Amino acid sequence: MSKTLTSFLKVSLKQTFDFRGKNNKKNVSFFVPILLIAIFGCVLSSIYSLMFAFMAKEAQTDLKYVVYAMAGFSSMLALTTSILKVKNTLFGGNDYDMLAALPIAKRTIISVKFFSLYLIELLYSFILIVPATCIVLIFGCNPLILIDAVLLFFLSPVLPLMLAGILGIAIGFASDRFRFGNILTTLFYLVFLGVVMYSSILLNSGSEEQSIENITKLMTVFSWFNPTTMVFNLNLPVLNYVVYAAVNLGVLVLVVLLFGGCYDYFHLLLTTTKAHRKYIAKDVQRKGEFKALFFMDLKRYFTSKSYLINTITGGILCVLVTGIMIVSFTSIDDPEAKVVLKEFAPYFSLIIPWCVGIAVPSAVAINFEGKCFWQIKALPISYKRYSYSKILLSELVLAPFVLIASIVLICFAEISFINIFTILVLPQVYLVAMNFIAYYINMYCYKLNWSNEMEAVKNSRGMIYSMLIDFAFTGITCAVLLGGGLLINFWVGAVLAIGIDVGIAIAAYLLVHKNCEAAICNIEV
Repeated sequence: MSKTLTSFLKVSLKQTFDFRGKNNKKNVSFFVPILLIAIFGCVLSSIYSLMFAFMAKEAQTDLKYVVYAMAGFSSMLALTTSILKVKNTLFGGNDYDMLAALPIAKRTIISVKFFSLYLIELLYSFILIVPATCIVLIFGCNPLILIDAVLLFFLSPVLPLMLAGILGIAIGFASDRFRFGNILTTLFYLVFLGVVMYSSILLNSGSEEQSIENITKLMTVFSWFNPTTMVFNLNLPVLNYVVYAAVNLGVLVLVVLLFGGCYDYFHLLLTTTKAHRKYIAKDVQRKGEFKALFFMDLKRYFTSKSYLINTITGGILCVLVTGIMIVSFTSIDDPEAKVVLKEFAPYFSLIIPWCVGIAVPSAVAINFEGKCFWQIKALPISYKRYSYSKILLSELVLAPFVLIASIVLICFAEISFINIFTILVLPQVYLVAMNFIAYYINMYCYKLNWSNEMEAVKNSRGMIYSMLIDFAFTGITCAVLLGGGLLINFWVGAVLAIGIDVGIAIAAYLLVHKNCEAAICNIEV
């Protein structure tokens, strides 16, 4: 490793992980979300790995495929999440002009940037591979699986990162040059979520024998997300490890040479057309203040992949989870079980609020002003109208998903007025409350000094806090609806739950209405 590459890598790591800096809030906002994701992810991964191990044992399948399957799932996550980071992290950073002026080889620059992306994907490897390895060892798997696990941990992200780079360049080129190019990114994301949800169908449908057969197929499919893992099936002592390491290291060298050699070209390709955030006084006068602000926010939302994908996830999930849940229930053959499920179907409407509240756009609406926030203070704009335009955008983006999920659930549930009313109204009231709550949080927990848009969403205290409140808010709604419904009558629980959510929505509105002007005035650019 050259001295230049080593120095450049040290500087990059120091900027990201330096605890000696005075900005402790930045360190906390960076590491706390990662820690929460790691803990929650390890728990969820352990549950799935345990289930895989039990079924593999019953199907008399080698337990090592559980580790390969989780490594394949890790590769799938690395592929899908890295695609959105290719433009900003690898080729579109704000430091391009400075780096281009330095006497540093392009392959050195791309090596460091690629390594920073690689570190992020190692988190997925840790969450998925480490718990799976521990569980299969407890189940009696050959201890040599530790060698496989170590190689998979460090090398399974390499091939997905290369594919993500190629696909990210293609998608970035298309989405930046076509008016509705972000539809491509959204469709890709839908396909990914659909694969995950289809996996859930395989795990929860049919008889026990069919489930065991499905789990075996599922492990095989996951393992093929990184085809280099098939090298382990050679059953050649030591040689299969050498071949696997050689193939992935060869891919790594190829990535560095390819992207380094075309670095300037890819930078130009992905940054020549870039959306700008400009609040123009003439637009405010011609269209009216609220209308001009709303359409500016609307345009920004649908021209930013990171803003769109990271905040529309909850809406997509609430539709997919509801649909998958209904498909799973309709596959049950027991007539008595079907009757019970249809009676309890209105309670399943709680799934919709929980999903949609995970990531609402209003939680990072102020973040996306970035360093252009001075324009808001320079123009004669009412801060209340400015706030309501962002909350309206968040509402209009997610409300259609909530409505679709509710209609799907109504088609499955026992039809009665109170059931239809609850399934339609409760999620919408919850969404309104969450939009106001998330925006109120963002007024005080904002991040304007960011270098790329991913920081505004991923490295945002506002998003994390709103997600935690979503969990608590859903818990309260769930307790009231289930408590009133099961102890007294469903309509009692429904009225109480809707009433409490309406009360919270009104309280959140009053807080925003009363404090938004002072809060925005105190925001420092």
